[in-house]
Amino acid sequence: MEFNFTTKYKLDKNYDLEKIKLIKKLNDMYLKESYKGNKVAYYYENIYTGDIISYNSDICFYAASTIKILVCLILFLKAEKNEINLDEEILITMNDLKQDTGIIKYQKKDTFYTILELIRLTIVESDNTSYIKLVDLVGKNKIKDFGLSIGAIHTMEGKDTDSFGIINCNDMIIYWKEIKKYIDRNTYYSNLFKKYLSNPSFKIVNTDLNFIRKYGSWDIAYHEAGYIENKNPFYMIILTQLNRKKYKKTFINKTANLLLNINKI
Repeated sequence: MEFNFTTKYKLDKNYDLEKIKLIKKLNDMYLKESYKGNKVAYYYENIYTGDIISYNSDICFYAASTIKILVCLILFLKAEKNEINLDEEILITMNDLKQDTGIIKYQKKDTFYTILELIRLTIVESDNTSYIKLVDLVGKNKIKDFGLSIGAIHTMEGKDTDSFGIINCNDMIIYWKEIKKYIDRNTYYSNLFKKYLSNPSFKIVNTDLNFIRKYGSWDIAYHEAGYIENKNPFYMIILTQLNRKKYKKTFINKTANLLLNINKI
């Protein structure tokens, strides 16, 4: 178990004492879950100052749909280099349909989708059928190699038949810094990516701020990851095994609200 708090502020400032109280409250909440045998982790980083607080940042979880951001980032980068045409159509047959999240599973016949539409569905609807098609298009090993090339350790790690793998906060923050760097290019495709990530069809974090995010939900795993845009932007990653708990939504939102308040000080 790990708890890390680094700050550039001096501790004799009154506002630092208030920040420390909030961090302790957040940490106590996570310790309580850990003592109950529930695996939880979070990572916060102020984008401007580089200040970091984290808990269990190196502990691995099943990635679930949070990993879907990576193949989409790869395809957008390829499109920017004219290495792929996102208007190219791919046939989704009835045999391709995957259950659980998504809407393609409801199609009544074999249907063509553009690569761009599959990206949109993968992010906005967290569609499993479109995601698996994109993984097959890029190649699982190439996605893994991309993750390793930017400094991640556990990308697509797991069974050969699994296209999701495991994740921890340390890897996830690497992915999201690459995504933000791409979005900050302010190109046609990067703006589309930001739009998709900002407007998922499912969300449980309540905030009026723009949370550029991807959630993940499978079995006991539930995660939220991304960054929040405001005058003092920050990365926020929440990884849990609380998906079957009735208080999952409350726990996620308490974490987000505490981090928002910490970020204000």
